[in-house]
This record gives sequence, structure tokens and C-alpha cells, in this order.
Amino acid sequence: MSKSHSLTASPSDLSKTENTRYISLDTLRGFALLGILMMNAIAFAYPEIVYSNPFAMGALSSADLWQWMLTDLFFAEKFYALFSMLFGAGIVLMANKQSDPQRAKNLHYRRMLWLLMIGLIHGYLLWWGDILVTYAISGMLIYSCRHWRIRSLWIVAVLLQLAITCLYLLMYWGWDVMPADELAESKAVFWPSEQTLRAEINANLGSWWQQTTYRVATTIEYQTSYLIPLIVRMSGIMLIGMALYKSGVLLATRSSRFYLTHLLLFLPLGVALSACGAWAIASSEFALPSSFSTDRLWNLWGSLLTAWGYTCLFMLIAQQAKVSASGIGGRITAWLAPVGQMALTNYLMQSVLCGMIFYGWGMGLYASLSRWQVSMVVVVIWLIEISWSRWWLTRFQFGPVEWIWRSATQRRRQAWRR
Repeated sequence: MSKSHSLTASPSDLSKTENTRYISLDTLRGFALLGILMMNAIAFAYPEIVYSNPFAMGALSSADLWQWMLTDLFFAEKFYALFSMLFGAGIVLMANKQSDPQRAKNLHYRRMLWLLMIGLIHGYLLWWGDILVTYAISGMLIYSCRHWRIRSLWIVAVLLQLAITCLYLLMYWGWDVMPADELAESKAVFWPSEQTLRAEINANLGSWWQQTTYRVATTIEYQTSYLIPLIVRMSGIMLIGMALYKSGVLLATRSSRFYLTHLLLFLPLGVALSACGAWAIASSEFALPSSFSTDRLWNLWGSLLTAWGYTCLFMLIAQQAKVSASGIGGRITAWLAPVGQMALTNYLMQSVLCGMIFYGWGMGLYASLSRWQVSMVVVVIWLIEISWSRWWLTRFQFGPVEWIWRSATQRRRQAWRR
């Protein structure tokens, strides 16, 4: 057991939870991966702005308004927060596996470089909303932070979230002092004309090649204009993941009472904060400038608390799974852990499946389904990924993309079949 582990938990405790800690991480990662799709599917199914402004294409039916409210409360940013937290924890875990610090460093940066390449391929060939590039760059920037004390990790993480808070406030305060032409341009972004929406719809209903111009332009914009705020936000959450891993929280080593208390306290509080912002947006039907700035601050902080509540829930599930593999905790981990073990493959698979369903080179259902129907598509993809992940890992040690990523990082072909 490494020294870094012994500083946060006793060797006996860690040895007792050797299996639980990886099950807890894989299960939570699988849950996060599936939850991410509920929001990403909206970006696949509708014009880009609908992800931010649900009313951009017109008033919502009662059913679709409820769908938006529920996803905003329980999904929006919560699962990216979970995934970023686990990514930070994974950096510490992978580094601790190597006895040679220089080798650990070399492997990490090669790993991040290949993840960056995969993200670029994903973004420019499949979908503009790729997040892997952000993770790769953030992972490179925060690698040296893994040695920090837990308190320092928490302080910097909170400061980075406060920096994003200040950015939202500046956008709100700067709205009224914008020059008239910039103000009109900003309004057109959040409330595009029918002609603009139709052009985007037509582009995504075309062939893969016809869609390329729009996809490449949008990906470039996403990876330039929005990249720095995303890196700041995600890096801060990754530092939280490092702190939680080093303190043993993500290894399911804390008491059940600890997890249950935090679950009952922070999950309702996080949902309540997000509800305040969602209510303000829905009641005003996306009034500018508050709906894209100050109203979103409620969810920015609410998502962190909700993600923490989800984490505590799944640590309890991991503990219960260790006690009884046949109980509900054991069944949940049996289904979700394989999804988490193949998270990169499943993330890319989600893009392929959504592209086949919504884009013109597939079934062409873009901008034709209600939000509730899109949610049903998500559930079907969940079932596919849960089933195939279990099937695949009974035959192979890694997911197909994980195998490629691992082989490229290690610079040698990895054993694949079980």
C-alpha cells in the first residue's frame, strides 16, 4: 500500500475495501456516464441553442416543460460534475499505481495526449459537444496538484468555482452597457430567427458530409470561446475528486452514517437550489440577461451539492454490495460497474447512436421529437449500454476504445481477451 494511502486511511481499512473501492468508483462512473446522456441527447436532437434556452423554438407543452424542469433539477451539470470528480480521483489512483514517479508522470501525459486526440476526432467527425478535449487539457494542468494537502485542494477548488460565479455576474452586469450592435447580436444568439434555426436543422438533416461545415464550425467555437471557462470549472471539480479520493470518501471507507447524513442533507439542498434557478427561467420563459447568467448560478452551485448527494448514495450502495452481492446494492453494482469500466467506449457509443437516430445520415429524427420522446430514446440507449457492457466484459478485459487508449499510452499491445 502506498504512502499516500496510509496518510488518509489505515492499511487494514484499505485492504478490507480493496474490492469495494474500485466497485464504488466504477459504479458511480457508470451512473454518471448514463446520466450525462440525458442532457447530451437534447444537444443531438435540437438546434444548439435549445440546450441553453428551452424556449428558443417556441413555447413548450406542459409535458415538455415538466421534462425540462426535471432534467434541470436532477441532470443538468450534475453528471458532468460527477464525471469530473471521478476523473480527478482517477489521476491520483493511476499515479499511485506506479512506484516510479517519473514513469507515472510520463504515462499520465501520454494518456492525456491520446485522450485529447480521441476528443478531437470525436468533436470534428461526430459531434460538436465533445468534452474529452476539456478533460484532457484539465488533466494535464492539475496533475502536479495530486500532492497537495486535502485542505489546499478544497480551497483552490472553491476559488475556481467562485471565479466562474464572478464570470456569470459580469455577464449580467455588462448586459446593459453593451453597444447596441453587440447587444442585438447577443440577443440573436439566445433567440435566433426562424431562418437561422431552419438553416441549422437543414444542415443536421443532410448527409454526414453536408453536415461537416456546420459541425466543424460549431466545434471550433465550442473549443475556443467556451474552453477556458470549462477548464476552470472542470479543473476545480477534479481537485474536489482528488480531495475526496485522498480522504477515502470515494473508496466507500467512511461510515454508513457519514454517507447517509450527507445524502439526506445535501441532495435535497442541491435540488432546491437548482429549482430556484429553473423556476426563474421557466416563469420568465428565458428572459435576458438573467436567464443565461444569474439564474444559472443557482444550478452552478446546486449541481455540486446534488452530485455530492449522488456520490454518498452510491457509496452506500457499494458498502451494501460488499455485504451482500445478491442484495439490491449488489445488483446495482453488477449492472452499472461494467458501464463505468467502459466509460470512454460508452461515451463515444452514445454519440454514434444519437447520430444514427437524429441526424440526416441516420434516421433523420432531428427536431421532430418532443422532449419526452427524446427522454425515451435515452432510456433505450441506457438499456443497450448496460446490457452490452456486461456482455463485453465477460469476454474482454477492456472496452474497445479503452484497449486502444491503454495500448497507445503503454506503447505496446495490451492483452485483451479474458
